[in-house]
Amino acid sequence: MNLFSSIKSLLKLNPSDRQLSDEEQSELNHAIVELMMEMVRADFVELYAEKTALTEYLSLKLGFSEQDVKQYIEAAEIRAEFSISLESQTNVINNYLGHIQKVDLMRHLWALAVADNEVHLLEHNLFYKAGGLLGLKKVQLEEICQTAEAKAIQSTKTIK
Repeated sequence: MNLFSSIKSLLKLNPSDRQLSDEEQSELNHAIVELMMEMVRADFVELYAEKTALTEYLSLKLGFSEQDVKQYIEAAEIRAEFSISLESQTNVINNYLGHIQKVDLMRHLWALAVADNEVHLLEHNLFYKAGGLLGLKKVQLEEICQTAEAKAIQSTKTIK
């Protein structure tokens, strides 16, 4: 394989295509939970619905044990007290996740924002700021919001 082919194959490598070490996985997990905790705390009111949605995401989607959920949330709450920007979390996420995984993460971040049936301006701003730092276009982020809204309207109609 020549040098050009080697460089070309490296450029095609999606960060999500490689197996993460335990240390890398832990770093990624912390970054994701910290970003999610920022959303829970964005409107300065940590509601039960938002915490429940976060716990469910961590246990059901990421497969964390109950003990891991508790530990990651406690660590994220401590780190959030000292966090001054979203860049520390999003830089780690950018290192390890591919585009599709980032879109999926943003869907869950938006679900946290709407968990209490009210989207505060600060939650809205955090969503778009995090999405931009993760390299997603505004159109993609708006689509996530609209899709979630359409699902909420559909589920309300189904209940009636």
